[in-house]
Order: sequence, then structure tokens, then C-alpha cells
Amino acid sequence: MASSQVVKVLIVDDDVLTRRIYRTMLFRFGFEITEAGDGKSAVNQFLTGNEYDLILMDNDMPSMDGVEATRTLRGMGIPAKIIAITADANSRGAFLDAGADEFLLKPVNFTVLTDILKAFNFLN
Repeated sequence: MASSQVVKVLIVDDDVLTRRIYRTMLFRFGFEITEAGDGKSAVNQFLTGNEYDLILMDNDMPSMDGVEATRTLRGMGIPAKIIAITADANSRGAFLDAGADEFLLKPVNFTVLTDILKAFNFLN
């Protein structure tokens, strides 16, 4: 995928600094990056016709948390890979049950994120 088209990523986190950190990590790969401040905004991205290959999803956010957003997106038939990235270790089961493809605990470093991107074939 990464060699034939630009990977479109949606970063979903209510913390501006966290979104900036993920954006900085992903920028070097040439990915097209969009940000959303909560789960409801993430769902609205898809409702307005946007498509993404990868979603980095926080859990504890206003309007709609990450588990509910993940469940909603899967219910809409969204095939994007969803990586839950949260400080709440107890939400692992809920995220995976909702349809997340991977669960990571914050803070996530560049090496861990790169390994996941390679495992999902977003990087060669």
C-alpha cells in the first residue's frame, strides 16, 4: 500500500500536543494526516465522505470516547486499521471488542509505532 499510494491517517485525540507528536512521527513517512479532537469528529470525517487507511484513536475524549467511536466506525463498515492508543490499560478488551486492530499504551515511541506500521504494511 505505502509504495503505490499515499497513506491517509486520521489522528483522534483531544490533546493538541499528543496530536502534534503523532503528526511529527508520521510526517517523515509522507503520510497525509488529518486530525480530530474527539470520537464524534472522527465519525463525522467519514460521514462527510472522507476515507482513511489508518486511525490512531485515543479513548478518554469529550463527545464520544474512542471505544464508542471505534464501534460506530466498524458498524458503518469502515475498513481502516484502527490503532487504539491510550493511557487506560483497562480499556484494552473494550477496544478490541469494538473492532480495534491493535492496542498500545501511551506514551508510544517512534520505534513501536514504526513496527506497527510495518506489520500493517503501511511501510516497506
